[in-house]
Amino acid sequence: MRQRTIKEKVRIEGIGIHTGERSRVVLHPSEENTGVLFYRNGTYIPVNPENVVGTFLSTDLGSGSEVVKTVEHLLATLHILKITNVVVEVIGGCEVPIMDGSAYAFYTKLKDLVVEQEEEIEPVEPSETFRVNFGEAWIEVSPSESFEVTYEGVFKGFVGNQSFTFRGNPEDVVLARTFCFDEDIELIKNKGLGKGGSLENTLVIGRNGVYNREGLRYEDEPARHKVLDLIGDLYLLGAPFKGRVVSHRGGHTLNYMLVREIYKRSKSGLWSLRG
Repeated sequence: MRQRTIKEKVRIEGIGIHTGERSRVVLHPSEENTGVLFYRNGTYIPVNPENVVGTFLSTDLGSGSEVVKTVEHLLATLHILKITNVVVEVIGGCEVPIMDGSAYAFYTKLKDLVVEQEEEIEPVEPSETFRVNFGEAWIEVSPSESFEVTYEGVFKGFVGNQSFTFRGNPEDVVLARTFCFDEDIELIKNKGLGKGGSLENTLVIGRNGVYNREGLRYEDEPARHKVLDLIGDLYLLGAPFKGRVVSHRGGHTLNYMLVREIYKRSKSGLWSLRG
C-alpha cells in the first residue's frame, strides 16, 4: 500500500480529560518515511512502543522530560485513515484534547484531507497465531487478509457482556465515547486523573442506566469504544495492521503488552514493521 499524509495543516483545540488543561494540536503534513511523530517544546516523540510511558486509563508517550498523554483516539483515527506520515504538534497542555470523548472530531477533520504518496509501506502482518495474557484478560492475533478487531467485554451493571467486531467501517466506532462507571469516579480523582472529565466528554454508567442526557450512541457503545482504543494502540507499531485481533476484557496495559510482543518479534526479524 502507498504511504499517506494530509494535504494541509489541521488545528484542533480542547480540554485534556485527565489533566484538565487546555491544549491545541496542530497536525502537519510530512514527507515520506517520516512516520507519525508527536512534537512538544522542541522534542520529537516518535510513535513506537519504546516511547510508551503510561497505560493507566490512557496511552501516554514520552521522550526525555516531555510527555504527551491520551494519544489513543487520535492514533485510532490515523490508523483507520492509514495516515502514515504526520507530525502532531502539541501546544499548551501535555494532553491530546478529549473533545466529546470519541474520535469523531479527529475523523471529520482529517477524512477529506488524506493524500497518497509515492513510497510504499508494508502493513504489520502476523505470520502465526499467538496470545498475550494479563490475569483473566487476553488478546489473540492471527493472520487474515483484512483488518478485523473484536472486543469481548464483561462490564458492570446493566451493560453486562458485550461483543463487537470492527471490519473496516469507520462509522462503526468513531462516535463511541470513553466511559467510566459512577462508582469508579472517586478512585480516578484520587489518582489525580479525570480533572477534565464531564458528561460532555465521558459516558458515565450507573447500575441501571447512563447519566448522559442523550443516552447511548450505540447499544454496545462501551465495547465499540474498547475496539477504538485497541485500533489506536495498535498504531504504536507505526504502520497499518493487517490481521485478526480478538481482545477478551483487555485494556491499554494489555494492548501495550501485545504491541510490545509484536515489536520484539519484529526486532528478531520475524515481522517487518515499516516498508
